[in-house]
Formats: sequence, structure tokens, C-alpha cells
Amino acid sequence: MKTGKKRLTGTLLALCAALLVLCIVLAAGWSKTAKADAELPEVRNNGTAVQWKYRDETDWRDLVALTELTGAAGENGRDGANGENGTDGKNGINGTNGKDGMNGVDGTDGQNGIDGKDGTDGVNGKDGMNAKNIEVQRAETHIQWRYEGGEWQNLVAIADIEGPAGQNGTDGANGKTPEFRVSENILQWRYVDDEIWLNLYDLTALKGADGRDGVDGKDGVNGKDGAAGKDGTNGQNGRDGKDGKTPFIGENGNWWIGDIDTGVKAAGTDGKDGVDGDKGEKGDKGDKGDPGEKGDKGDKGDKGDKGDPGQNGGSLGYFAANGRVYSWGTPLPFNVKKESGDLISYNASSKTITLSKGHTYSMVFSGTVMISANGNYKLCGASLIDGYNSSEMMLETRTYVSMIDDGQGARLGMSYNTIYRSEADIALTFQYTNMLFQNTNFTESQYNITIIALD
Repeated sequence: MKTGKKRLTGTLLALCAALLVLCIVLAAGWSKTAKADAELPEVRNNGTAVQWKYRDETDWRDLVALTELTGAAGENGRDGANGENGTDGKNGINGTNGKDGMNGVDGTDGQNGIDGKDGTDGVNGKDGMNAKNIEVQRAETHIQWRYEGGEWQNLVAIADIEGPAGQNGTDGANGKTPEFRVSENILQWRYVDDEIWLNLYDLTALKGADGRDGVDGKDGVNGKDGAAGKDGTNGQNGRDGKDGKTPFIGENGNWWIGDIDTGVKAAGTDGKDGVDGDKGEKGDKGDKGDPGEKGDKGDKGDKGDKGDPGQNGGSLGYFAANGRVYSWGTPLPFNVKKESGDLISYNASSKTITLSKGHTYSMVFSGTVMISANGNYKLCGASLIDGYNSSEMMLETRTYVSMIDDGQGARLGMSYNTIYRSEADIALTFQYTNMLFQNTNFTESQYNITIIALD
């Protein structure tokens, strides 16, 4: 016990000596700082000694070794009172998973358990959805299937189900060659060398309706008088007629003709008026007398005065245009070529021709229409409507042809003329329609139109 006290006393003395030295050094430093405004010295523990230096120096100086400051081990102190429980620390980060352990040895099989009691019947399930129809098709490389309306899925590759190539079959019989003819407007066919001709199509159905008569043209101006023609050659003299018999008065005072006594007195006394006798019967027609000699040809008459010229024809205005279109139901556009007057106007944006009221107009339309068939054995064609009297024009302008093959094309001609009488302004919007020919595709059309305002 005494030894422990001595050690403690020695340690305290050493510590006090070190602190005294440190105070002397610091005092010297402070004194130096006060005089020269220098910085205070720095102190550190390098693990073996307490060291010091000025801030502007690089070398550290040992002040006292740590072993000199360590006293003898003291007696164990009393246990301190239990401190209050500290607050729980934050959960640590999960550690990495450990490696899997080795597989254990399989245990022995347990005895079979007793069968359990039957469970109660379950609730009836809902009715299932109706099954979809399955469709199958052959694609280029696979046999495919799908539910009706779904996407196609490959079932098996065709290459996997194709068998080995079979032997060449025997040659088939030679095909027969058909031939055609027209008999009494009926298109007929048969195989070559057959005796019976079969009717294929009535060609009278291809004839369009007769077009309307065109408007009569105005009388032209009278032509100039032609030059005077040369005199014709004289005709041959006729044969001399037989000499006629000259009447004479006979001895009995009667008129005689040749050897015949007429019984008519050449001169007689005036008698009393006799009573009117009964009307005698009509006598027989006498023989025709012989023609007399031909007279000399008369002189040619003077040339007549030239007639007045006829009145010049004229109109109050005209409109001429052409165009091209590529689809059904599209108003026909027009490229105006010639126009005169203000009675006929054209609006390019609405593609409308307007005829002013109070006049009569002559319209002539002509063009060609390129169409094709939408199906086999179809009657295909087109009609024109004007947006004013469309139903009548649609019937009168229809042009059509019978098509045998789907996609077969044909170019049809169309011409039409009519008269418009306008008590009010008339707006005309022309377009092609297939209302009468539903199985017809439209390719394109080129056309011309002329409208004249009449006097």
C-alpha cells in the first residue's frame, strides 16, 4: 500500500515538473509574442512525447516523454452507478446473404396418414364463355390457325408435312378450243367441231338510246348570182304535120269538109226564136289534131336585178371550254377557251356555270369516259348530270357496255345537247355518276362544252 502511494506521488511530481516546464516555455513564448507580435507556439502528441514548435518552424521539439507522465497502476475503483438506458440505435444495414449450407440427409418416409373426410360440395361455377370458331388457312410457308377475328398463328411448317415427290401422272386429254360468232345480234360460242351453237349475250343490249335531234341551224346569207350560162344548141326541127282539110261552101249552101256535108248553112235568114230544145247528149271527143310547125326561138330576156342580201345571223353571247376529271361525283372543272357577253358566267372555285334569266340557251356537251368493271359479267357505264334537271339528263346521257372480266376497261363516248329556258338564273354544276351502273369503276374523262345565248 505504501509502495502504491510512493508511485503515485512520484508520478504527480513528474507531471507537475512537465507542466512547469511547459508553463515556462509558454511564458517565454507569450513574452516573445508580446514583444515581437509573434504567433503562439503549437503543441501536439506524436504518440511517444508531447512536442512543441513555432508556427513558422518545421521541426518539432520534445517537451516530455509520455512514459514520464504515466504513473503506477492505481487500485480498482468502485463500480459506478448504472447509467440510464441510451436511446435505441438506428437499424443497421442488412448484411450480405450467407452461403447456402450443405444439403441435409433425407429423412425416412413417414407413415401414410388416415384419409380425411370428404369435403362439402362446392358452389356451382359460372357458365363459361361461348367457344370461338377456329379458322385454318394455308400460308406460303406454314399451315396457320386463329380464333375467328384473331391474329393468324403458325401451326406447322409446310416443309415438315410435305411427302416425297410422287410419280409423274399420265398426260390429260387435250383441251377444246372455243370459237365465237354473231348470229342475228346474238353473240354465240361452241367448242371447235361441235354442232350446236350456244347463246352467250344479246348484243342489242349494247345499243344506246337514240340521241335527241339537234337544234335547226340558222339560214345562211343568200349566195351571189351565178354568171350567165351559155346559150344552148338549137333543137332539131320537128316533122311536117299532115295537111289539114279546108272547109268550103258546097253548092247547097252548106259547109263541107272534104267530102262530108256538115248540114250547116253557111248563111241563113234570121228566123224566129225557137223554143229551147232539150239539152242534147254530150258528143264524143274529137280526134286530136296534128301539131303545127315549130315556131322560131325567141330572144333571151334581160338579166334580173340582184336581190337584197339576207340579214346576218347573231347571238347575245357564247361560252366554250374543255376539261378533265378523275373520279365520280366531282364537279367538272372547265378551262375557258372562248366567251362573249355577260349572260354566261363561270365560277372556277365552285365549278358552276350560271345562265342569266330571261333568255334561251343552246348547250352541246361531248366527251369520252374511261371505266373498268368491278366484277365478272357486269353491265358497266356512266351518266352525266347538271344539278338542275339531273334525273332527265342522267337517263338521256347514259352510255354503257357489257364487261366479262373483273377489271376489264373500256373508253365510252358521250354526246348530248339540250335547250335551257331561264325565267330565273340557272346554276349548272356538271358531274359524272354511276347511279345506274353500280359495278363500274371510274378512271378519267376528257370533255368539251359549248353554250350559246340565242336571240
